[in-house]
Amino acid sequence: MRKLILIGIAALAIVHPLRAAPAAGNSPSSAKPAGVAQAVTVTVDTDSTKAVLDAVLNPALTMAEALRIAALPGNQGLIRKARSYGRPGTDELFAKALVAAAQRDDAAEDPGKFRFGPVREHAAQIRATLAKLEDPASHLLARVKARIAEFTPSSLGGHVTGYLIVGGTSGGFAFGGPEFFLNLDRFPSAALAATIMEHELFHAIQGIARASSPTADAACLAKIPHSEELSRLFMSLEMEGSASLVGDVSAIPAGIDEESDKVRKQTLRRIDQVGQSITLLELSTHGLRTGAQVSYGDIYALGFYGDEVLYALGYVMARAIASEEGKGAIAALTGRPGALFVQRYRKLKNYGKSEDVPVLFPATLQAAEQLAACAEGAR
Repeated sequence: MRKLILIGIAALAIVHPLRAAPAAGNSPSSAKPAGVAQAVTVTVDTDSTKAVLDAVLNPALTMAEALRIAALPGNQGLIRKARSYGRPGTDELFAKALVAAAQRDDAAEDPGKFRFGPVREHAAQIRATLAKLEDPASHLLARVKARIAEFTPSSLGGHVTGYLIVGGTSGGFAFGGPEFFLNLDRFPSAALAATIMEHELFHAIQGIARASSPTADAACLAKIPHSEELSRLFMSLEMEGSASLVGDVSAIPAGIDEESDKVRKQTLRRIDQVGQSITLLELSTHGLRTGAQVSYGDIYALGFYGDEVLYALGYVMARAIASEEGKGAIAALTGRPGALFVQRYRKLKNYGKSEDVPVLFPATLQAAEQLAACAEGAR
């Protein structure tokens, strides 16, 4: 099966790779000379999307064919994502769900929640979205490339693979490595799909950056109760907040299409309710620091699944940092412990002086300062 490298981002990235943004405060003249800076190249694989679309429209699909489709790398990510939600995710269950959808047996059991029935019904729309993304004249993928380059750390190099998929319950996801997955069935708008691609692609950039960044001092962290859980909480806040700024749904112009308008309005509503996010972060931090009998998984699910309450706060914080200190400040924080993100936000000149830079509660700030000290000591 042919692997398609999308010309708008991948081929350009090979010829003119994603160039890093200068660090905050650096002038262009202080940046590395052209040809010396590290670069990140990107390829985008559409095999999984095209194979599943063909399969769900083929009533004669066999289990052997379905298992071959399940083995494609993009679909392996979909199976892995099902397991991350605590669902049974296997190649066999994927294949059974695919065959059931092809035979229009929408009452068949689907324990992995691959949801290929809706994919079948939306097949024409998904193909249209994919065609727009692949069309160089749309400039959508060139825009993705340019946006990512603005936030990429100056020393970063590597390769990212993006997989366009269909099915499952997530719109886009990554696992912390140099890859990302985008479910086109959730984004019938090409403009919205490109914006979410920016978000997920930046997660892959974060994964590369984290692998090469210094970690916090272990001996220092050992002196802080529940430091591992607190570090994970602030890391998620930074990662989702920064990625939400890079792939900024709220900045999509109104009137492009109905679906983009709908998601944009939902995002703006969450941002308007950022006070609830601040309260949830404080309660979560307090609970972790005091050893409350609530698992980190429960806290994560409350803040980053479902209504994604903490996404809004992370976005507001990242937006404020970039507004005051430049996009290079976000690049400099990428891959570093999340407590440094909270600390950087707290030290902004406009902190607490504007509704766009709201104040955080004491437990959050105290925990972040403790963890940040351990991170700074490891530099």
